[in-house]
Amino acid sequence: MSHVDPSKSSSTSPPLSPHLELLLSPVYSGALHPLHLADLQKSTLSDATIREQGIRSVPPAMIQALLGFNPTSVTSAMLLPFPDPKGGWMDHVRMKIFPARVAKKKGESTVKYLQPKGSGVRLYFPRATMSAACGSHETLRLVEGEKKALAVAQTGRPAVGFCGVEGWHVKGTEALLPDFDAIPLDGRGVYVIPDGDVRTNELVRYAVDRLGVALVARGARPELVHVPDAQGAAA
Repeated sequence: MSHVDPSKSSSTSPPLSPHLELLLSPVYSGALHPLHLADLQKSTLSDATIREQGIRSVPPAMIQALLGFNPTSVTSAMLLPFPDPKGGWMDHVRMKIFPARVAKKKGESTVKYLQPKGSGVRLYFPRATMSAACGSHETLRLVEGEKKALAVAQTGRPAVGFCGVEGWHVKGTEALLPDFDAIPLDGRGVYVIPDGDVRTNELVRYAVDRLGVALVARGARPELVHVPDAQGAAA
């Protein structure tokens, strides 16, 4: 696997926000808090994958600056930079927070990830298989969750992540995100791999079915793949 300097961006990529650009610059070494490293290793991610993706701990003083708000009760955060198929990084901030915000009311979900309000969703491209995902018709794995997408890509299978079961479409529409334009879909087999609760949660299954319809509309040949519930919970 080749290693890419996270501080280097392509001239074809939009400029990064100042705080994100600073965190991805050589000023920060990419060192990981032991708790964050353990979390990544629990997801079976190798040191090489972690370096390749530029995953790093966020200095506590920068958490609020990156998010644009003060996340109360968060003691540390880990940034998962989003590689851009055009080169460099997307101007998109998403971080895993520690501790997670546990649901306090019935019907609420535990919050494990935060990003700036109104920033929308993007696809997550593992660097290890980006060329195959975006430049071939080899069967694609469309995986819910960044870390699970990386774990699949480590096996050499082309993988792209989507963030949350509704994280594949433009808000208010059923259209695929513009990021899908980088992926050849016409005639391509696509394994859709959501979290394990697709078996038990009707809303999750409904979202996955709609994703399948959107992929078919682009000429793809989607197929739902189930994973054990424990794997979904490890996101």
